[in-house]
Amino acid sequence: MHEYISFRSAARDSWKLQNWDDYAATIDSELRPAVPHLIVDNRLGAAISLTDQVRQVFGTVF
Repeated sequence: MHEYISFRSAARDSWKLQNWDDYAATIDSELRPAVPHLIVDNRLGAAISLTDQVRQVFGTVF
């Protein structure tokens, strides 16, 4: 998440980046929807490319 927020360089994120520990403490990284869902890893260094993840989703949906 830090990598993504740093990369997007949005002005609204400056407080988050400067106070990362305080900001991160407010996030529940284990929170998941109560309905069936897929998790997409959109980090730049993800083990599986975003394109391959999309292919996997289409394989399970269609």
